[in-house]
Amino acid sequence: MRFFEACSVLVTLALLVVTWGPALRKQHVLGRILAGASGLCLIAHLLFEGYRWQMLPIYITSVGLAVATLRAQHDTEKRPKRGGLILALVGLILGTVLLILLPVPRFPNPAGPYPIGTVSYHWIDANRVETYGDTPGGPRELMAQVWYPAEPSGGRPERWLAGGVTTSRAMAAWSRFPPFLIDQTALAYTHAYAGAPISDHQDVYPVIVYVHGWGGFRNINPDQIEALVSHGYVVVSADHTYGALLTVFPDGRLAPNDRRALNGDGSEGDGVRAATALVKTYAADARFVLDQVAQLNAADPAGRFTGRLDVEHVGFFGHSTGGGAVVLVCAEDPRCQAVLGMDTWIERVADDVIARGLTQPLLMVNSAAWTNGGNNYTRQRRLYAAMRNTAYFLSIDGTTHYDFVAVPAISPLAPLLGVKGPLPARRVMEINETYLVAFFDKHLRGEAVPLLDGPSPAYPEVHFEKR
Repeated sequence: MRFFEACSVLVTLALLVVTWGPALRKQHVLGRILAGASGLCLIAHLLFEGYRWQMLPIYITSVGLAVATLRAQHDTEKRPKRGGLILALVGLILGTVLLILLPVPRFPNPAGPYPIGTVSYHWIDANRVETYGDTPGGPRELMAQVWYPAEPSGGRPERWLAGGVTTSRAMAAWSRFPPFLIDQTALAYTHAYAGAPISDHQDVYPVIVYVHGWGGFRNINPDQIEALVSHGYVVVSADHTYGALLTVFPDGRLAPNDRRALNGDGSEGDGVRAATALVKTYAADARFVLDQVAQLNAADPAGRFTGRLDVEHVGFFGHSTGGGAVVLVCAEDPRCQAVLGMDTWIERVADDVIARGLTQPLLMVNSAAWTNGGNNYTRQRRLYAAMRNTAYFLSIDGTTHYDFVAVPAISPLAPLLGVKGPLPARRVMEINETYLVAFFDKHLRGEAVPLLDGPSPAYPEVHFEKR
């Protein structure tokens, strides 16, 4: 619950007590103060925090009680109707419950020493033709974002969702929820400041590319991205157009998820063809994004990144489909120096890639739900056994597939809705961030990281293998 939301709830509760109690109703000054405070809290909430539908019972109850309190100043003998007071109590309880169960997401404060800057780009790959969407053709277009260590910056950080409520409603539709249910996610803020000056603490920063999963988007895991950046990495990610939940272009065009990109046309065998092509498309997108970052390093028109990025020694990490894509990229691109997959989906990665393993260090971490056997798990094990460099194989008790993204932060109801495991959201995020930063610190920076030597008593939920 945000500050002015809590203020409104508490003042509304105080108004209810004053209205209910005969002795307190006669305290004219107290009643006027509370009625005025109620109005100020609501106005401040709307101005600084923003309207959201979960507050409607509080809005109505607060205004109703303020009016009733002020009227009682003129007729202290008139008793308020019991039914009205009961309705006010119900409204207060309902609004409070909605605020708790459907909060505006808050993400952990990044643990590293660097503030975070960010800038977004609309990049067009003229060498590839768009094959997805209702009107395929033309060049492939991507919306990408770069996060980087920054100098301290004033102002307000960026919102989490680039598309605002449009993206919130796309998330709700994806989960078959009522479209308005999680509108409050559009009010969430990150810890990144748009356009902040890049930090001068280091001359050059290592680069890590993130690839989201099917139906994800470029910062669906803001806690992980910010954890890396706060420890001195530059992270770049793109919405993989038509594989993403929704891509919003600067001119207002929307590219929604195209189910045919994964499932094909429904004919026999076309799903395999489509899914294989999708993983290759994600991988090609990731390589293109890295090429664009290399151009920024060579000559950034804004002057921000010129000469500041190490684009020859790059880390990759990805979730689900994105996990398979980064394995494919690192099998082919010598710039890749380390790769991490979360619930890595490699059923559609070529057999020869699996059989020969990778020459870079690899960490695969699975949710408990992802270690249920089956073809994908078998292929993960084959890749792990074939590795030609250090490899780690982890799983986390009490987690499911979406515990590797920000879904657990949306509502404490997430476990009951089946979109996260029973392990508390903050604990999941801590584990994800800790192992992510540790892996790249060791294998991009060459630092000593005892966490990766074996199982850790600090994280008994993590099952750890290394070879």
